[in-house]
Amino acid sequence: MTGWKRLLAGVLCLGSAVAGAEPPPTNSAQGTQLHGSGRFEFINVPLRSVEVPDAPGEHDCGKPVATIAEGRLRVTQNCAVAGTPMPVKRILEGPSLAQTVFRAPFEGRTVKLVIEAVRCHEDITPPTSACDSANVNAGKARWEYRLQAFTDDKNATPLCPTGSGYALSVPHAWSTSGDLRENPNFFTFACAPKNEGSSSKPFFVGGGVIAKCIDWGYPPWATEYPETVAREYHQLCTRMAVADYCGEGRSNTLDGTPLAFMGPENAAVLSQSGHLPATLVPDGYALEAVWTMDSCGLARPLCLGKKRWDTLSAEATCVDQALKIPVPKLTCEQVDFHGTAQRMLVSYSLFIDRALVLFKKGTTDYVTTTAVEGIPGESAGGALPGAFILAMEGLGSAAPTDYSPVRVEGPILSPTLPDGVMARMKPFIKPLYRCGTSTGRMLLTDRQDCELAAGYSRRPLAGDGAVEGYIYSSVDPVREGQRRPLKLWRHPTLGVYATATLNPGGFTFVRDLGFLPAVGQLPGRDL
Repeated sequence: MTGWKRLLAGVLCLGSAVAGAEPPPTNSAQGTQLHGSGRFEFINVPLRSVEVPDAPGEHDCGKPVATIAEGRLRVTQNCAVAGTPMPVKRILEGPSLAQTVFRAPFEGRTVKLVIEAVRCHEDITPPTSACDSANVNAGKARWEYRLQAFTDDKNATPLCPTGSGYALSVPHAWSTSGDLRENPNFFTFACAPKNEGSSSKPFFVGGGVIAKCIDWGYPPWATEYPETVAREYHQLCTRMAVADYCGEGRSNTLDGTPLAFMGPENAAVLSQSGHLPATLVPDGYALEAVWTMDSCGLARPLCLGKKRWDTLSAEATCVDQALKIPVPKLTCEQVDFHGTAQRMLVSYSLFIDRALVLFKKGTTDYVTTTAVEGIPGESAGGALPGAFILAMEGLGSAAPTDYSPVRVEGPILSPTLPDGVMARMKPFIKPLYRCGTSTGRMLLTDRQDCELAAGYSRRPLAGDGAVEGYIYSSVDPVREGQRRPLKLWRHPTLGVYATATLNPGGFTFVRDLGFLPAVGQLPGRDL
């Protein structure tokens, strides 16, 4: 979208973005990063840094001026055109912004951002509108940009390494703790997710939650809400999406974890006698948190009913071991909904993970299992191994006894994953099988034949088919360290096995079984 207009001949009126403030009740496009740009997270771009290619023809143009309104990035220049008595305005927007350059502070120096290509944005919440003049002017459609980032220490790298590879332009600046800072002189590029599903059953992966919250109907500019209220809702949405329970810029989830959420209107319909239900029927989503702005203007949960990932250690300093926000100490079911602030979001999520705990007896006997019981208030989040006890009585006389907890290896996906989650994850996960002997020795492996180890056979518990749970079958080769490998070990003389992330001591490595997720790290694909 490009054009020329006579200076002072009028201005183009920008319509307010049309977006519903009540997104669908379920959406699995939450994530772990605000911007989704990996190394370049939290880059704030000065509008004044803009550089544009020379205008075609014999035109003498002045300094370009970049503006952003309601997420709409435009660059204008006053140009002297031969044969025209008055200056004309060169307007660059949409595809005509290709090869435009911005420079932003980065790691004590500067990063050069070059727009390589521009296309119409695919909205998470359908239908996606075409980027014609009417839709763009009305805020029903948005452009998105593929950018290359140039630093002085390496060649160009994509600004958006995951998701669609394209980014939305978003006004204002962000702090490293995830606070939206009103500043008309800056904007940011927010990476958009990629639809890896179908048009009828979309499944968006990667990107950052700033772009996702815009698509959900909570942009940081005026829509049906005034601009100040809209910014608060956008802040609430981003904190909720990354499960940043304490407003510290720390994620407590993994990309794509199933999430159900709603605004105050839908929550009011759902509430009973002023109180929200503990579980959504029929999907089984459990009440997670009621997100509001506190008296200091910070987006925080008013209450916390469960964590997004129940057995990940919380990256949140304000959450106690009983999974409560210390002040006030409320359960979400106790909150009088009609007495809360109306600027709020309510989130529900599934119990999809279990803690994988390593137990030991003597010097060489190990059991690694999710069949555990925890001590209330002490084992919350799976951080304290001493608070777990082995719970495998269902194996009868073959159940191991007198084992003590050593370490929480991490979370694994539950063997009772919902069908929809299982269908999406099937290409990326593998089962772990529980094997044992008649004398109570245990083996956890990815092979149904129990490693062909003498005396071992699969041991089901409560009809679970001897599937302990699911782990990731591969790791993204582009980035290192997103997940921790779970390994199989064998004692060189006794022939007993151990399944652990670290050598139990005196054992020999057999092979990697798969990978455990870790909070605060960004896999290429997740739920």
